[in-house]
Amino acid sequence: MTNTISVKMMKKPIVLFLLTVIVLVGTSLSSPNALLVASQTNGTFRGAEFCGNCHVDTYEGWDETAHAHAVMLIQNASGNFYSIGATSNLAGTPSRIYDEDTFRARCRNCHVTGGNDFDPLGIDQVWPEMDTDPAKFLNVQCEVCHGAYEPHDSANPTMAVDYSSALCEQCHTGSHDFSHSQSAHAQSLLDLLDSGHPRDSCLHCMSTQGFIGLSVTLDTIDLEGISCVACHDPHVHEYESQLRYEDATSLCTQCHTGSHHPQGEFFEDSPHLRAGLECTSCHGQGTHFAHGHESSVINHTWGIYGMYYPYNQTVSEEPIVCSTCHTQDWATLQLGVIQSLTTDLIDTITPLIEEAKAAIIIANETTGIDVTKINLANEKVEEAESALHYVEYDASGGLHNPEETYRLLSDAAIRVGESKSIALEALSEAETSNLEAQVSSAQNMAMGGIIGALIAGLVIGIVVQRFRK
Repeated sequence: MTNTISVKMMKKPIVLFLLTVIVLVGTSLSSPNALLVASQTNGTFRGAEFCGNCHVDTYEGWDETAHAHAVMLIQNASGNFYSIGATSNLAGTPSRIYDEDTFRARCRNCHVTGGNDFDPLGIDQVWPEMDTDPAKFLNVQCEVCHGAYEPHDSANPTMAVDYSSALCEQCHTGSHDFSHSQSAHAQSLLDLLDSGHPRDSCLHCMSTQGFIGLSVTLDTIDLEGISCVACHDPHVHEYESQLRYEDATSLCTQCHTGSHHPQGEFFEDSPHLRAGLECTSCHGQGTHFAHGHESSVINHTWGIYGMYYPYNQTVSEEPIVCSTCHTQDWATLQLGVIQSLTTDLIDTITPLIEEAKAAIIIANETTGIDVTKINLANEKVEEAESALHYVEYDASGGLHNPEETYRLLSDAAIRVGESKSIALEALSEAETSNLEAQVSSAQNMAMGGIIGALIAGLVIGIVVQRFRK
């Protein structure tokens, strides 16, 4: 069953992966907080060409996608035959051909529009106009995702707009792709809520609707976490795999960037990037067995510890994906060395930062402290702490870019040392100055007493002499 989520109600979204739907029916919304999902109960299937009469650009874009060429009808004297998997180049080169009975029993649900609405597979499955025009409703057309046609316009967008991965999962499931539900993407919205500091400004990367540019807030109904259509555009095939950006790294770094998630900055000029790899070269390695053979697919858990369906990311401690380029033993050893050294450096620098902060606090409470020096000490310890957190937020343990990781941590160690040294120097100077002031004050008091005594003696002497006279 497909469930969507209102953030305020904190319902868990059901998410999996691959191409879904955006807004074929007009993008006007009744309000920013009402992303309508309509259910079709009285619609009539009309076909993509009918939709294209109004939605010209969307239809032309869709016609370049794999959905528009999911199956091809072949007719001859022996009857109707259907070619599946014939569209890698959209040229219709047959790869698997089924007779009509086999196609209806095994393939109709995910390669034809309309009919039994994903009823259990069976020989009785049909589709609209199958007898009179069998090719008209072949392929994954508009109404597979948006529901059967009902009259609508921008002021009355009654057609379905479903951003959930559950819609895609009706076909892209099992050996096709079961991995998205195991990913952090699938839990992004719940993770935001659990963070203790959810903000509307986070939704551009923590919700599908926000990522594709819709105006949303935490009050928006039917918000979805990062689902299929966040990364893949079901209506456009401008880039490979219908990605919304030119390549995977450009796509990933729309969100994995900045001070709190700087994976993009670390990957820039990294050894892997210089070797011509992108994010999915490591994080997307996957293999599954389907149609009688093993195939390479994108593993949407994005983990590096399991690349064989169902992509278990918790059992193995070895980075399996590294073995596609390196020997497994060497890769495991290197990863261990890199991450252990990163952890050791972090553990060493963290208490040094606390010591520097403590020195600054004590210095600030000291009379006569040099404010300029303490400000400089504060600046350096903040820079050290920022560099430390930057490495921690990358969350790769140094793997994304060992060189940059060690440079930042080394710089942090130097700065925190300078900070503590400056604070102690200022403290020493202030204490010395205070001691000198105290000595001077005591000396002044003593000298005042002596002078007073001398004056008193002189006065007494003068008085005595006067009495003698």
